[in-house]
Amino acid sequence: MTDQPLFAIAGFWRSVGDKRYFAIMTCNANELVAPIYPKAMITILRPDDHERWLTGSYDDVLALQRPYSTDRMTVRGPVFPTRVSTPLA
Repeated sequence: MTDQPLFAIAGFWRSVGDKRYFAIMTCNANELVAPIYPKAMITILRPDDHERWLTGSYDDVLALQRPYSTDRMTVRGPVFPTRVSTPLA
């Protein structure tokens, strides 16, 4: 993220008995992420959206499920497909 030193991602957690469970909310991949993983990307929250994510309604949460702006992020390292078909021996 080029517009913030730390970032938050959207997710859910829940305790059941003595176990804890966590799920990350994803959204459609933006143009920077798609060459690496075209199916989805993590939902990155903008700083102004943190409170809305934590206390908002169901509709608020769904509205936050959107790709992060490509002009506010960079990709480091090589960009390559993560799924390569290789023949089984």
